[in-house]
Amino acid sequence: MESATGRAVKIKKAGPYFKAALLSLLALCALHQPAYAAKIYPTAGSTSAAFLKIGPGARAVGMAGAFTALADDPYAVYWNPAGLVYLRDKNLSLTHNDYFEGLKQEYLVYTLPGSDMKFLKGRSLNSGVWGFGLDYFYTPRDLERRSGNYESDPLAPVSPVEGKFKAYDMALSASYGLNYKENLDLGATLKYIRQVIDTESANTAAVDLGALYGFDWLGENFTGGFTVQNLGPGLKFIKKRYDLPLTFKAGLSRRVYSSGLLLAFDISKPIDNYPFLMLGLELPLSSKLYLRSGYKYRFYGNELGAWSGASAGAGFAVKNFSFDYAFLPFGDLGNTHRFTVSFKFAKPDKTVLRTARENVPAVEAVTGRSEVYEVKSKALTISSRGTRYEISARSAESSLYAIKFRSMMRGPAAGVITVMEGELPGPLLAKLPPGVKPLKAWQLASGVGNVQGDMDLEFKVPRAEGGGTGCSFFYLTRDNWKEAVPALIREDLEYSYFSVSAPFSTHYLAGGR
Repeated sequence: MESATGRAVKIKKAGPYFKAALLSLLALCALHQPAYAAKIYPTAGSTSAAFLKIGPGARAVGMAGAFTALADDPYAVYWNPAGLVYLRDKNLSLTHNDYFEGLKQEYLVYTLPGSDMKFLKGRSLNSGVWGFGLDYFYTPRDLERRSGNYESDPLAPVSPVEGKFKAYDMALSASYGLNYKENLDLGATLKYIRQVIDTESANTAAVDLGALYGFDWLGENFTGGFTVQNLGPGLKFIKKRYDLPLTFKAGLSRRVYSSGLLLAFDISKPIDNYPFLMLGLELPLSSKLYLRSGYKYRFYGNELGAWSGASAGAGFAVKNFSFDYAFLPFGDLGNTHRFTVSFKFAKPDKTVLRTARENVPAVEAVTGRSEVYEVKSKALTISSRGTRYEISARSAESSLYAIKFRSMMRGPAAGVITVMEGELPGPLLAKLPPGVKPLKAWQLASGVGNVQGDMDLEFKVPRAEGGGTGCSFFYLTRDNWKEAVPALIREDLEYSYFSVSAPFSTHYLAGGR
């Protein structure tokens, strides 16, 4: 009784969310029957390209695949391409899957912002994030080739081995994710699929679609996710066509900031099996070490026994490198192990601001006064990388009186934003285009976080100096000033009021012609 009481106290101290998640995992385990009692789906095994069901990424797998509403690492190309919007830097990741019975899988993925693909034209293609994946699933060359010509022989009905061969499956994918509006992200993946068995092969194409949506529920912030995987015409081997493993998934995720615990829940329905429920947990022990666990429950019982739905894993991250491991038991078939290494190619921050890739660090300071803006923030989506907020900031004292943008932050959003307002230093003035008369300059100082996308700005200038169409607006890039066209909102006797959208920069300038 004493030890049982001790355990109960520890669970209570861990917090209600951790306790609820732990009890949910235990409840899912209790729902299972032994493997021999599991009900077989009527059309089980009728689809082709079964390797497409094997999820990559040790982090997601360690959470039992409950990743539809949490796809915020490079393997979003598989789990939910809408999650690519979280990846603002270039990333390279490789997963090795040591499957049972000598089967192996390698999954390589590379992601980069659309702005880095200079040949892309149009804001709709270069404002999001791209991902490219290679999924390679293979067997050792130990499959026996038998012709079957002797199976009718009553004396020796077994055909002799006529050699050995191997089989492999491969999928090449290109994914794209973008922030469609406010708290809605969309994504899609186009896949080329190839299966080879000895001398026979088949090829086809398929599409995955995904969405992420941030919302408030019962006073808490959640992210919802939905994906459709493997929409396509199927694979034709010799004369018969086989359907692809079409799967529908929906999920919820939430981070508990008091403990850092990340909770994720998924439900999935493949066309060739009963529905699955997945629950995953990720608990940070420090800023570098993570523990993960999860459980995957199949309606009518897991075919390989109750424990085949369990998963566990751990992750280690330092600077731009991370390593993840996941363990999954497969009953009598054995255990499986997944290993993932990831590299992030991020440029080091040189200031307290995390500037956009094309913009310069704040090496030259605006001289003038410091303005403090009151901030209203709304959480849009939540992931292990932090919370993405919609930030609205206003100042009655500044000429740049309203700022609105989206930003990724760890923990709560800043309560205030500080902006320097005044005059540009000489070196930056010298870079202005000829004929531009500086009216007012602003420099973002603190509180903006990791800005994503353009900033919406509203500012005013004296009517006598830059009223009507005589006002121009500039933002500083790594090489020079670039112009954004402001729109006139209104005018009064003293000021002209404008709105403008521009990429995130350290310096902005209103000028007259």
